[in-house]
Amino acid sequence: MPQGSVLGPLLFAMYISPVSNVIAAHSLRYHRYADDTQLYMAVRLSDDDDTFKPVSECVEDVSRWFLENGLLLNPEKMEAVLFGTKVQREKITTSSGIDVAGAVVPFSDNVKLLGVRLDSALTMDRHVTEVLRSCSYHTRALRHIRPLLTLDVAKMVGHSIVSSRLDYANALLHGTSANNINRLQVAQNLLARAVCQAPCSTSATELCRQLHWLPVRQRITYKLAVITYKTRSTDNPAYLSHLIHDYQPARCTHTTII
Repeated sequence: MPQGSVLGPLLFAMYISPVSNVIAAHSLRYHRYADDTQLYMAVRLSDDDDTFKPVSECVEDVSRWFLENGLLLNPEKMEAVLFGTKVQREKITTSSGIDVAGAVVPFSDNVKLLGVRLDSALTMDRHVTEVLRSCSYHTRALRHIRPLLTLDVAKMVGHSIVSSRLDYANALLHGTSANNINRLQVAQNLLARAVCQAPCSTSATELCRQLHWLPVRQRITYKLAVITYKTRSTDNPAYLSHLIHDYQPARCTHTTII
């Protein structure tokens, strides 16, 4: 198939589907999207130096399967990260990295997964910082050309190049710190002022209301609500439907009077 074709990712996923059997043989879990594959395992605190040996053995078998089927596993594109609290991570030795196909992959403080930057403590601070950097760049560019655009065109451009970045994978930001939410809200406020050509003293809340833009925190809640509703009403995708259950109170709050 030519590169960039519509059927390319689907046929490639079908071609490498047997890799799931190789991974399952090592009792590891995995997620795969197109040519992206993530292996993950629960790490228990111990003094054993072979904590990550199952991962190395699994990747070695996957690399062998790739070679036997005309593919090549590139260790330079591999990343490893240990998630957990700071106290837990300090109890596990990660200085030696993970041996992958003859190359040592060091542990990183963060990894990029499908456009989302995940840090080792899962605070999402690094991801928010990168989103803000991108939004700030495009907001400044929009402000420079704003006098040449109509309001409708400015709204469309602002949504396509800035708001879309604020909305991308924002469901993962549920439960993040209030500081991160406030930083993202500032980026949305700057965009609203740029779109409306308003001075800094203008209330951004009123501008967002005029533009029919939900605040950042409400956008996150709305995204989760939509995903939950679609999952419960259609049972798709299956990997989410079995994780969502009706709320059951811990104790009965109904009082019966006889």
